[in-house]
Amino acid sequence: MRAWVLRDYGHLALEEQPLPQGEGLLLKVAAVGICGSDLSVYKGAPAMRARWRPPLVLGHEVAGVVEEGPEDLLGRGVALYPALVCGTCPHCRSGKPHLCPRRVHLGFHLPGGLAERIRVPASLAYPLPPGLPPWKGALAEPLAVALHAVRRARPATGETALVVGGGAMGALAAWLLGQQGVEVHLVEPRKERGELLRALGLVAATGETLEALPPTPYPLALDTVGLEATLAQTLKALAPGGRAVVVGLSGTAAGLDLQSLVLQEKTLLGSYLFTPQEFQETLTLLSRLPERLVRLWPAQQADQAFLALLEGRLAEPKLVLVW
Repeated sequence: MRAWVLRDYGHLALEEQPLPQGEGLLLKVAAVGICGSDLSVYKGAPAMRARWRPPLVLGHEVAGVVEEGPEDLLGRGVALYPALVCGTCPHCRSGKPHLCPRRVHLGFHLPGGLAERIRVPASLAYPLPPGLPPWKGALAEPLAVALHAVRRARPATGETALVVGGGAMGALAAWLLGQQGVEVHLVEPRKERGELLRALGLVAATGETLEALPPTPYPLALDTVGLEATLAQTLKALAPGGRAVVVGLSGTAAGLDLQSLVLQEKTLLGSYLFTPQEFQETLTLLSRLPERLVRLWPAQQADQAFLALLEGRLAEPKLVLVW
């Protein structure tokens, strides 16, 4: 089988590898999404160099068709939960296995979906709804991340929310907020991307900077970038008593305006991954997602896809590689 191997930061190589052997399910990979964390590892960003080193087969947003496994799953399209957990720690026992300190991740600790075949424990495979195109299963993981972040924010119908960043996470969060009757304003430096999200009805207002938006004190804000500058922007935009959720992780540290945070009783929350229940729930939402959010790209040209994303050549917030 062929697999894209990150041989060094900035260098992907398409290589022949043996078919993965062992227990669990063997999947023919249908599609794999490229995540911001994949890009950060690819380019060797400091936050990722400290955690992951080549060689790696990236890809944790994976959908495929079962080729080996239980008879009831053979030929079924599935989406993969990206983390294998211990099942016994306090987090696992309390229904929060995504916080398991012993978890291991597809595409990082384990070979990921940037390959024609992948073998995984059966517990990670979630059957797709009948009739759903298999490639859409690759959107389950990022949509579940956005769902978990939005729930951490506790949106209320009729509120106006600020979303900082119009990439995949910002677009998916905006869509979910809209489904709950929340008006979304977006900060996105790429004008064409902001205009796309507004044309799709996902955002009511968009600006390349916070100052370009209407001067609204927001009761709710999501930082989907995770840099010191975007966190400062997010907290600055919050109304007294407002709630901010950081789901982006581009940086390693950030200063805080403690005077504003404390004196105005603003709430700052982190959001990471999602529960298995949230992952299952996203599968029922995939058919309703606007397809114009996604650029499909041949997996055989994955190296070019990474360059296109890093160079900002795509208006679509999400890129999915299709085998």
